[in-house]
Amino acid sequence: MHRLQSLRAFCPSLSRSSVPAPVLFTNSRRRKNTLVQKRAIGSIAQQVRIDPTDNEFKATIGLELHAQLAASQKLFSAASAQWNELPNTNVCAIDAGLPGALPQLNPRCVELAARAILAFDGHVQPRSSFDRKHYFYADQPLGYQITQQHHPIGRGGYIQLGPTDGLDYPKRVNIHQLQLEQDTAKSIHGVYPGYVLVDLNRAGVALIEIVSEPDIETAIEASTYVRKMQTLLRHIGVSNCNMEEGSLRCDVNVSVYRKNEDRLSGARCELKNLNSLKTIRGAIAAEIARQTEIICKGGCVEQETRAYDARGDKTYPLRSKETAPDYRYMPDPDVPELHLSQDWIERVRSALPEMPEMTLARVKLQYGLTQEDVETMLNEPGCLAFFEESVQGRDPKRVSSWITSEVFGQLSYRNQKLIDSPLTVQQFVQILDSISADLITSAQAKHLLIAFMDGEKRHVSELIKAHGWEVIGDESQLQGIAKDLLEKHPKEVAGYLKGQTRRLNFFVGKLMQLTKGQAKPQEANRIIRELLESKR
Repeated sequence: MHRLQSLRAFCPSLSRSSVPAPVLFTNSRRRKNTLVQKRAIGSIAQQVRIDPTDNEFKATIGLELHAQLAASQKLFSAASAQWNELPNTNVCAIDAGLPGALPQLNPRCVELAARAILAFDGHVQPRSSFDRKHYFYADQPLGYQITQQHHPIGRGGYIQLGPTDGLDYPKRVNIHQLQLEQDTAKSIHGVYPGYVLVDLNRAGVALIEIVSEPDIETAIEASTYVRKMQTLLRHIGVSNCNMEEGSLRCDVNVSVYRKNEDRLSGARCELKNLNSLKTIRGAIAAEIARQTEIICKGGCVEQETRAYDARGDKTYPLRSKETAPDYRYMPDPDVPELHLSQDWIERVRSALPEMPEMTLARVKLQYGLTQEDVETMLNEPGCLAFFEESVQGRDPKRVSSWITSEVFGQLSYRNQKLIDSPLTVQQFVQILDSISADLITSAQAKHLLIAFMDGEKRHVSELIKAHGWEVIGDESQLQGIAKDLLEKHPKEVAGYLKGQTRRLNFFVGKLMQLTKGQAKPQEANRIIRELLESKR
């Protein structure tokens, strides 16, 4: 079937038939099936496989990271880059591969790619060009992908790993190149037997592919490298790097060799589309074990592309490994060379924010926080700026604790990012200041936080008054409630007097329940303890 006919078959806006094509409703933020997730994680967690590189064999590992750029439009078209909306709604003629449609490079994508290169100390190339990578599949309407195989926009640079990243030793991973390229469409299998549905929303979305040198030797080094690159790209605003949404995908090349051989002598197998750090670790460990076993038995490892089965903790073949001639690379005649002046490159460099490692060290020293707390906030886009605005004139540890526990707890429950939340810095500090001024208890403060994250716009004082959340400051009122409690529960009182000190918690809980959380737990504890002790 011609690609235009295929497109008409599955794209409602182009179909000539009066019968609309099936539409699949997708939600990128929908939680994954918990059972499947637990099984996959459990399989990897059970893997206590000894890394063969500790013995006679070593591994050579190179990574290719594909990160979706944080651009509102696609790489070569004006269509929206929101790929997770209704299928085939964010598509234009270029994305659909229609004859006569010419690509036009999005300058915002060029800027974001340059930011990434400069952030890991690479070199932005003054001249770069685009190539056509040919292959025919349903998710590629053009019949080729526009990429930068031969003259990429960036070369060089490195990521330094070490103890602060979870490694016990320093490790430098060099970057070979960074290239701009298009994403493919999304293929949907299994909805109608014998058919593959194609959603073109993602076709043409801008990606950067970051190709590392084969400097990595273990699964832990690989996942640490990916995590650090993920943090860096988020921090500088290049990509949200949400692996669960497909905004960051990883292909891994693995080869195994004996220690007395050349480290590049082994046959290279590529593991495709690994979408979590745990999957990356599990896939690499499984592939190293497979190749080691083949070599030990006197066999030869075939160069091929493989996938990882997390449940079975093994890799399986997809196809033979393609080489450059298979893709028939050629310069794209429709996209002119990209020329970048040194002045433009320096302007991009000067606009870069403070790098994550510098931020981590500064925030730890300036506010006296633990590395774990700072890293937690650093990994949430926009969180450190939120913290530094909120902390002015307040206890840094208290502010950090509220963000990493209460705010993050609500974000996790809602499957939401802080930058997408309606909670503002002003609302957050109103909550903290109300606790400090003894206007509300911590329990009531959590209700306020929920209200603000639900979109509430009223001031804290109005909400406290409207819901009756004021702290009971009258000690005589609390004493009256506590005395009634003791009279109604003589058995518990007798138990406390006999040494059953846990009975105290029973009375405190009852008092908090009767006051609807308006009593301070410390005050409730003190008053009840004094009344009980007076009965001895």
